[in-house]
Amino acid sequence: MRKNPNILFTGLTGNLGRKLIPYLIRKNYKIFTIYKYEKELKLINKLYIKQINYIKCDLNIEKDSLKIIKILEKKDIAIDAIVNLVGGFIYKDLKNSKNEDFIKMMNINFFSILNISRLSMKILSNSKNKSIINILSPYAEAPVNGVSAYAASKAALMSLSKSMAIEYQEYDIRVNCIMSDTIDTEINRKEMPNENFSKWIKPVQIFNAIELLTSEKSKFINGEIVRLKNE
Repeated sequence: MRKNPNILFTGLTGNLGRKLIPYLIRKNYKIFTIYKYEKELKLINKLYIKQINYIKCDLNIEKDSLKIIKILEKKDIAIDAIVNLVGGFIYKDLKNSKNEDFIKMMNINFFSILNISRLSMKILSNSKNKSIINILSPYAEAPVNGVSAYAASKAALMSLSKSMAIEYQEYDIRVNCIMSDTIDTEINRKEMPNENFSKWIKPVQIFNAIELLTSEKSKFINGEIVRLKNE
């Protein structure tokens, strides 16, 4: 049994993901991430770029997602956990939203995760502690004005996660979620400059939750939502 799991991330090149990388490296995790565009890699700190393993594919294209299996099998890599950080946000009220807005949010926040989750039986097949972690928003349960498309996609992901937790028990795969209030990232500070940043969830708190849910200590935890709330 590996001391720390080999983790396959989606969305590690995003705002939250880049904040988690130093913690992951410090704890000697073997990190794999899926990316779609070359420009994403330029966002990662040069100090860490060589310590991450990259798999290029478009998770919104089901057939393209199969590349993940081929690459892992070719390199004989065993993955223990899939952590889905991939996500996007649109702020637009329902009256002014178009179908395209809902489709965009569903593609980013739901279908990309659905496609990789369908492959999880093979991706995690060589692990003795199989785990999937999805990231939720409180808006999935309690939407506010202006987040209809985003909230709908996260609600769909929440429902999917609950179904996966039940159905994937057959494959010894645990499926849990982290639900977080506003996270302290540069983009959130820029978009909400008048808020009290000190009360926001820190990336290290997200890391701690991931560390717990992928560890041997959590082998009995399945179908749960770990809720991180602002003070």
